[in-house]
Order: sequence, then C-alpha cells, then structure tokens
Amino acid sequence: MNLAIVQARISSTRLPAKALAPVLGRFMILRQVERIREAHRIDRLVVATSTDASDDPLVEACREEGIECERGSLEDVLDRFYQVARKYSPAHVTRLTGDCPLTDPEVLDAVIAFHLDNGFDYTSNALEPTFPDGLDVEVMRFNCLERAWREARLPSEREHVTPYLYHHGDLFRLGSYRGERDLSGMRWTVDEPEDLEFVRRIYARLYAATPSFRMTDVLALLEQEPELASVNSRFQRNEGMQKSLEKDREVRTMRGSLHLAKSLALQARARERIPGMTQLLSKRPDQFSTGVWPGYFSRACGVEVWDLDGNRYIDMSIGGIGANVLGYADSEVDEAVRCAIANGTSCSLNCPEEVELADLLCEIHPWAEKVRYARTGGESMAVAVRIARAATERDTVAFCGYHGWHDWYLAANLGADDALGGHLLTGLSPAGVPRGLAGTAIPFHYNRIGELETIAARHDGELAAIVMEPIRSAPPEPGFLEQVRKIADRTGAVLVMDEISAGFRQNSGGAHLTFGIEPDIAVFSKAIGNGYPIAAVIGRGDVMDAAQRTFISSTYWTERIGPTAALATIRKHRRENTGGHLARIGLRVQTGWRELATAHGLRIEVGGIPPLSHFSFQGAQPLALKSLLVQLMLQRGYLASTSFYAMAAHTDAHVDAYLSALDQVFAEIAEAERTGAVAASLKGQPASPGFTRLA
Repeated sequence: MNLAIVQARISSTRLPAKALAPVLGRFMILRQVERIREAHRIDRLVVATSTDASDDPLVEACREEGIECERGSLEDVLDRFYQVARKYSPAHVTRLTGDCPLTDPEVLDAVIAFHLDNGFDYTSNALEPTFPDGLDVEVMRFNCLERAWREARLPSEREHVTPYLYHHGDLFRLGSYRGERDLSGMRWTVDEPEDLEFVRRIYARLYAATPSFRMTDVLALLEQEPELASVNSRFQRNEGMQKSLEKDREVRTMRGSLHLAKSLALQARARERIPGMTQLLSKRPDQFSTGVWPGYFSRACGVEVWDLDGNRYIDMSIGGIGANVLGYADSEVDEAVRCAIANGTSCSLNCPEEVELADLLCEIHPWAEKVRYARTGGESMAVAVRIARAATERDTVAFCGYHGWHDWYLAANLGADDALGGHLLTGLSPAGVPRGLAGTAIPFHYNRIGELETIAARHDGELAAIVMEPIRSAPPEPGFLEQVRKIADRTGAVLVMDEISAGFRQNSGGAHLTFGIEPDIAVFSKAIGNGYPIAAVIGRGDVMDAAQRTFISSTYWTERIGPTAALATIRKHRRENTGGHLARIGLRVQTGWRELATAHGLRIEVGGIPPLSHFSFQGAQPLALKSLLVQLMLQRGYLASTSFYAMAAHTDAHVDAYLSALDQVFAEIAEAERTGAVAASLKGQPASPGFTRLA
C-alpha cells in the first residue's frame, strides 16, 4: 500500500492557522486534499497533526469532511509522521506538507511511479529542485522511514522528517525526479500572508472554469499575468529548514557534553528554596547523577521529554515514577480532563464522577463493595490503615514492603535497629514521628511466612492489619499469599493489599486478581490517573463502613479532575489490553539487559516484574557505574537509568533503538571498568544510594 500523509498544524510561527485559511470559500487544507485525491497512485490519505489543543479545530474540520486525521508530537514531527504511518502498515509512504494547496496530482503520480519503477528507498522531486516550491513530493519505503525514526537525532532531522534519509546516500538508494525545465525559482507554497494572497488569486482565476487545474494551467496564467508572481517573490525557499540547520550546529557543538545551563541553574535555586530540592525522593538528581541529570522538564508527550534547555529525550527510565501508565499527555485522558475543567472542577456540590468510578472499580474487583478516595498514594495508605484500625479497634500493623511516608509506617524505626532498612532506605530517621507509636508497625519479609506467623503469635488479639504489596521483585512462592490470607482470617486482622505500584501493570486491575486472592482492602493510585492525582481505597462493605466511625475527610478529595482522569485511563487501559502490552515490553527490556551485559562482560542482577523492571551493577562501584550509564545515555538522547517503567506509549521500535544505544553504552562502561577509568569518565557525581524494597 502507498499511504499519503499530509502533515499540518495550526501553530505555524510565520502564518498561524494557515491550514484553516479560506481559499475560495473552503479551508486551505481541504482544497489541498481535494487535489491529492485526484492522484491515481495513492491508496490511502491521512492528515497528521499534533496533540496540542490548538490543533483541535483542524481535526474537527477534517473529520467533518470524512478525512482521516491522526495526532502525534507537536515538536518531533518525525515521530508524529512515523507513528501515524505505522498504524497503517504501508509498504511506501508519500509525504506532503499541508501548506501546498496547488499540489498537482499528475506530478504526484509521476514521482511515485518513478520511485516504484526504479526500486528506490527514498525519492523526491526536491533533491535537485526543478518544480515550483509548493509542488514538492517525497516517497519512501516504510522500513527506511522507521530506520530514520530510530537513528535521527539532529533538530532538522526530527522537525523536517526526511533529512536523515537524503543525507545518508550511503545507507539508502536515493531517487531524484526532475522536471523538463527548471521552475524552482517560483514560489507556490504558503508560509507568509503574501503566499496566501498569491494562492487565492490563482484559485480565483482558474477554479471556476477548471476545478482540476494543473501546474501547466498555473504556468499559462502566469505568462498571461506575470504581475501575479511578484506578490510573494521576495521570500527565499526553505527558510524553515535554515532555522533548523542553525539548531543542528548548536547540537553538534554540544555533542559529547550536555548543554544544561538552565536546568542546572534551577537546581541550584531549588536547593536554596526547597528542603530536599524536590517533593519526591525518586526524582532527585542525586539519585541519577548530580551535574548531569536535567532535573526539570518543559514539556512531555508520549515517551518524549524536553528539558529546560530544549534537549529532547526518549524516556526509558522511571515513567513518571509509574504514574503515567499510558504515556505522557495521553490525548484521550487529557481531553476528558479538559471537558471536566470546562464544566468546573469543584463547587459546593459533589462530582458525580466519583460514584461512577466507584462502580467501575467494584465491577473490576467483584469482592469489593465500597470505595473512598484520596489524591496520593501515601495518604491513601494512611486512610486504609486508619480504616483497618477503626474496624478492628486494634493498633498493631504487620507489614511487608514500602507503603509511604506517614507516621504509621515510619513508626517501625522508633526504638528499632533500622527496621525499615530493607524496605526503604538504610538509616532512615523517624524524626518527627511520635515516640508513642513505637511497636505499632512490625515488618516481615515477602515469601517468609514464618516471620508473619511469629508476629501473629506475639501479638495475638492485637493485630489490626496485615499490609503488603501483592508482588514486587519476585513472584509469590506457592501457597504464600494463601497463607497470609489464612493468618488474617484467623487473627481477625484486615488484609490490605497495596496496589499503588503493582496495580494496572500486568492486567487491568489489582495484581492480586492474577493470584486469586481476595483482600479486605486494596489501595490504588499512580497508574489509575495517568499523571493526574487520584487514589482509591476499595474494600468489603463491613470493613469500609468503619470509615464512618472515625474522621477521614478532605476538601480536595472532592474535586472532579482526579475521578475524570481515572475513568478515562481505566477504560482505555481495559480496551487496549494495556497490561499485556506493558508486560511484553518490559520483558523485552529485561531480556535485552541480560543479553547485552553478557555480551560485554558486565555483571548485573535483574529484578522486578517486567512492567517495573530494574537492574543493579555488581562489583566494587555500582553507583558510579549507574551514573556513567545515565550520562552516556543522556548524550544519546535517552532518559535512562537502572530502572525501566513501561508505558503504553512505548513501542517495539522504541525498545529496539534503546537497546541499540545501550549496546554502545555497555561497551564503553565495560572498557572504563576494565581500564579503571570509571571515576575519571564521570562528568557529574556518582548516584546516591537508591530507593529499595524488601524482596
């Protein structure tokens, strides 16, 4: 199949909204599509615009006319173009830009035929320009487009889609289609107001008598009325490309050293103004490499992130700490949120979405009957523990794993020899936690049922709750979770499953569903909102009713955005089997880590469920090796560390390109380790001790 893609957007810097400018009573983009449809060599046509809200009117205009329209990245046009093409599985792709309303279908057919008949990888009539600017046609094999998408790094290559192809004649077979005479000095494209005026005059002269007028008709008209050509003659060809090439020169001078002036300056300000620099330990630059990690983002979309200095990265790291399960700025979720904002996010009444979401969560988890909400993971776990204590009228909690920052949890370190050392951070101080809570939170290890039995025996009649993650680094041993359930039943303790990290990763619901275990309470956050704050505590009716016997209440738990985002996220997650996709992508990454480490003689240990994967370097300087990995991957355009949180927006092509880059990086790391040059290779500081969970 030969797929034609017309790329267009509203936010043009030189002539905003030109695609929707009227030309003889119709939007300019519609005039162009009308002409493209007359070509015989095009099997399917689609308009590719961005996910930016400014392009909503363009999408609506296309859909009203029955024109297929897809959306993607605003800035990374190559990614937008590739992702759209990928949906249709074409053999060849024809690229057109939406500022050429004088497109000639006969020229289109001629270039496509030339491409197919000669077996070229990439063909254009603009490699050696002989046609008027505005009649450009590019045709390429899809597999060549995919390679460009994987390997292109320069701004011009990402913004203008095809430079990587035609600048690499050593990699691709190029075809140059030339006209019989050189007309390249003529300007028929629309980038400036004068260009639009020129096009309008052409249509006014020709369309009524000959709606399907061709290039030859325009040339004949210009011979009769040469003054028409002077309307826009002062502009140069490809001015936009010249600006991109200037950015290329900047990037080339930075290659090998990261340009992070704005990012590092803001980090310095943050250290002075914000205790701990960030609100989340896992996002602190010292967890990666201070002086190298960009720290702040200006925008994010799909799996792409731009820092404050304009550097673009593919995120193969922590995926918003697991909060963005679908990908950044998911268009479906964001559109639902925009509608909620338009209707008011809060008022003196409650939002109906919270009831709708409660019904959906209980439908997914049939054992659950009632739901309460919070907005973050830590506070929702505090709510769950409060409900469990109120339901049992007991104080003591047995727990396994990490469950947040609240007093009930950090109390484990009161008067103890670092009881949380294996669950959180070694040496974590419980400063500020009331001493009276000592002895109320007691840890046990995952898959060590004997430890829980001992706690239950020592605190017979005192156990309010057993709190744990259903799975994290390793799967449960046979019978482990069933034994936990039996201990909870025998002691009268409330079994609380913390699904904040594991939930909605391998299935569309709690991970406990895959093991056939029914807790009394389950807690969700992170993934269910795709980056919007929302948390849900679901449970059996008799247990949840205890919330009425204590005081659990907060104004911002009643706002509308969180439940709206959760409804949109969960519905898309279920419809597209996102859990299966995350598991498959994560497994590919884990397998790649192991194979590349073996190939380069690096010793690593891989763990975690596939959608939440991690590895650690083994040996004398694991944190320095981690920071060197971070640094070298940043230089290749990746946010990457020793953890990988899969998102629905991650594709096999992303994984292929990531592993290709990692192959090079592992080779450099292995050489630095062999020669003792690891410390000397670092441009930033070695990573601080990380965030670990008890396995």
